[in-house]
Amino acid sequence: MTSAILAALLSLATALTPAFAGLPTARISMTTALNRLKVQPEHTSGYARSKFGDWIDADGDGLDTRAEVLITESTVSVTISYRTVRTGKWLSLYDHVTWTNASDVDIDHVVALSEAWKSGAHAWSSARRLAFANDLGVSWALRAVTDNVNMSKGDRDPSSWIPSYRAAVCTYLVGWVGVKLRWGLSVDFAEKSSITSSWRSAGCSNRANPPTVDVRIAP
Repeated sequence: MTSAILAALLSLATALTPAFAGLPTARISMTTALNRLKVQPEHTSGYARSKFGDWIDADGDGLDTRAEVLITESTVSVTISYRTVRTGKWLSLYDHVTWTNASDVDIDHVVALSEAWKSGAHAWSSARRLAFANDLGVSWALRAVTDNVNMSKGDRDPSSWIPSYRAAVCTYLVGWVGVKLRWGLSVDFAEKSSITSSWRSAGCSNRANPPTVDVRIAP
């Protein structure tokens, strides 16, 4: 890819509009990614979980979004009964623990629904909120993780929650910012500041090949 094409791609990604959903994924530095996010106070009223709908069966194969993530992230073949994934093998990113019973695993919205609401989803249509809650278009929006760790994370952002497993911090932050860019969500000042400080303290930029943020705009 030439530098001119890459520059044009990043310029389009900055607009964060659904019209560019067909573009290939661009990879940019964390600093560049953070600078492309709008910083503004959160919208703190009106949230309800029901406004994002439930898991859906988007492709009509009889398996909902939870099942699709479990199948994709399992390192072995899963067992399924009554359209529900029962067993497999999942390595939880946030605590580096492996599980074989699906009942021990939650599907984490990397950017929680409540956080999305505060960051811009309050102004979306119901259909767009449902699409966000069931985003299988990228690998960094939904993750299979230990259930009680997911409960501990709740709807907190990086200013108040970071994975306990240090090696996961960079991946978590890259995913967080990637989701916000994908859906055109904003960050507040404390959130942006904490992402920057956690990125530095985890040594993300000091790696031989520092992690980059994927930009793929949601349809």
